[in-house]
Amino acid sequence: MMDRRIVKNLIFFLIAGLFLGFALTVRAESANVVKIGSDITIEEGTKVRNVLTVGGQITIDGFVENHVVAVGGSVVLTQSAVIGGNVISLGGVIVQGRGAEVHGNLTEINSEDISAAITKALSDEWEGWSWIFAIVSVSIFIGVLMLTLLIVYFIPQPIRVISTAIREMPLKVTLWGIVGLILVVPLAVLLAVSVIGIVLIPLEMTVVLFAVLFGFVAVSQLVGEKLFTVLKRHDHSIVRETIWGLIILWLIGWIPYVGWMLKVFAIVLGLGSVLVTRFGSSYSR
Repeated sequence: MMDRRIVKNLIFFLIAGLFLGFALTVRAESANVVKIGSDITIEEGTKVRNVLTVGGQITIDGFVENHVVAVGGSVVLTQSAVIGGNVISLGGVIVQGRGAEVHGNLTEINSEDISAAITKALSDEWEGWSWIFAIVSVSIFIGVLMLTLLIVYFIPQPIRVISTAIREMPLKVTLWGIVGLILVVPLAVLLAVSVIGIVLIPLEMTVVLFAVLFGFVAVSQLVGEKLFTVLKRHDHSIVRETIWGLIILWLIGWIPYVGWMLKVFAIVLGLGSVLVTRFGSSYSR
């Protein structure tokens, strides 16, 4: 039987990703406090909408309307803290002082939880999907999610250009994507025949990885956009579109037999569009 503790950890990972997307939905508002590599303190008497930090600690003395998310850090809620939504610490701990109010859920995921899940998976008999594969898959998803948030938050325009090219000329970008994937290995072989070329092979691999990442992010944005169109929702941003699209593609990847093929097709579409638009700089039909 599947261990409930492992399932709980996996679900918590996914929930963390969802709330990260919600926290960055409104980028320009001062009510959203977002920092990378530094601590955040919300003073008593201060009211904000969402709080997110990557690689820092969050200390709340005031009022947060929605969610508090710390990636790679802890969350400290003092006795005067009031949180209207959820509190998530990925890689840290949550310290709640007496008198602190939290109207949502407290979700704490640290290395001990992950280690215990892996140990449990190794000690039990496995049925169906390998739980190690599941944990690795979720870890990769979280890593891609972090990179995706940074890309769409700081450089959204190239992503829109790439996704527009996919929408307007799918056949062309598909052909370019297939050609691009086919030429990766031959190009590396050609570079390997000279001393200078060997030095350039890591650069080629880096460019390919970034092209695949940018393309996959653009496909995710397009999928999320279609989702909101079907739901007839118009109050959404590119960040929310991309996060939901990424989650949908990740879940699709778990479909037996066809899931991996759909993901490969998404990668081909994205890579082709990146090549056609020159990393989202421009394109012509």
